Amino acid sequence: MASRDIVLAFVRNMAELTAAVTRATRDDTGGDDIWSLVTAANQRRVPRERELPDGLRYSVHGAGCLITAPDGTQIDVDLGPEPPTLQFNAWRVRRFAESTGENSVTERELAAALEQLADEGAVASLPTTHDAWYTAVRAH
Repeated sequence: MASRDIVLAFVRNMAELTAAVTRATRDDTGGDDIWSLVTAANQRRVPRERELPDGLRYSVHGAGCLITAPDGTQIDVDLGPEPPTLQFNAWRVRRFAESTGENSVTERELAAALEQLADEGAVASLPTTHDAWYTAVRAH
């Protein structure tokens, strides 16, 4: 699979899996986004790691969350600069690719694809002092 297609698949899976985890944890977190889950876990109101009834698993890490689907697909995101922004980088996209069995693309190729997609407006580049971070662009 081409690096561009992998990034777009990551963005689609990020939207689907974060929405599913949010729906499943809404009653416990009192919110409707991953920010609420991470905040609740950091405040010890919910477990930092948990398997949900539909087989999804989440693991909160500092300022982010790793979500694992029943088929092993993994999405790892960090909280962005403000709610409800979720951010990711080429390393996280590479981790997603590996979790789906896609091992033919390098992190460098994914970084180039992220830059190209940011230039096209498919993802947005986030200001940072290190590394290149991106977020999904919302449809209007």
